[in-house]
Amino acid sequence: MRVSVGKWTKHKLMLEDERLASCLPDTQYLDKTSLNIMLDKYNQIMVKPCLGYQGRGIIQISSLLDEEFELHIERWKSFVNGKENIYDYLKENHFSRRRQRYIVQQRIPLATINNNPFDVRVMVQKKKDSLEWVVTGKLAKVAANNFVVTNVAKAVISVEGAIEKSLINNEKIKDIVADLEEVSLLIAGQLAKSYPQKRVYGIDLGIDLEGKVWIIEANLRPALSMFKLLNDGSYETIKSYKRG
Repeated sequence: MRVSVGKWTKHKLMLEDERLASCLPDTQYLDKTSLNIMLDKYNQIMVKPCLGYQGRGIIQISSLLDEEFELHIERWKSFVNGKENIYDYLKENHFSRRRQRYIVQQRIPLATINNNPFDVRVMVQKKKDSLEWVVTGKLAKVAANNFVVTNVAKAVISVEGAIEKSLINNEKIKDIVADLEEVSLLIAGQLAKSYPQKRVYGIDLGIDLEGKVWIIEANLRPALSMFKLLNDGSYETIKSYKRG
C-alpha cells in the first residue's frame, strides 16, 4: 500500500524512533481544537500544509498582549483578536480551497545571524544496490530579511560558517555537526522502511542557541542546485550518487 508523503505521515514515522522523537517539535494534525491547545501551550506556533513545498503556505502565529495574535506569512503580517477567531480567519484568508491538510507545530527557536533565522539542509543518499546511507552534502540557509522561513534565502553558507556567525557557542561546532549528520542518517534509515525506493533525502534541521538539533522536515524530492553555491565539491558528489 502506498504511504503518504505528507508532513503529518513523515512526522508519525519519525516519532516511532525514540532517538528521533527527542528532536521533533510538538506537532498535531490541525483542526480548531488542536490549534487552540497549541496556542495555549506555546507563545509561537507554525501552521504548515502537509503537502506544501518550498515553504509555501507556512504561517507563524505569535501570541501578543490582550488576546491579540500576529500572523506572519512570507514577509507580510496581519493581526487577529481572540484565540477563538484564528482558525476561522485562517480558513477564510489563507487555507487552500482544495482539500489540503495542515499540521500545527511548536515553533523551533532557531539560532539567527543578524536577527535572520537559519536552518541546515543535509543531503543523505545511497547508491544503487547499496544499503549504506551517506551524508553527501550540508549547508546553512539564512532567511531573507523579514521572512520567518529560510526557503526564501538571503544567503547559503557552510554550516560551520553559520554557527560561527551566530550566538551559538563556537566550541560546540564539531559536536553539533556530528549531531546533524547522526540525526540525518537516522531519519533516512527510519523513513526507508516506508519509502524503500527512495535513494535520496534532503533533511532540514534547526539548531537552537543551546546547540540542540531539531528536525524540521524530511524532503523526498530535494532540490540540488543550492549546493552549487558552496563550491566545496558537494554538488558533484550529490550528482554522482544520484546517477548511482
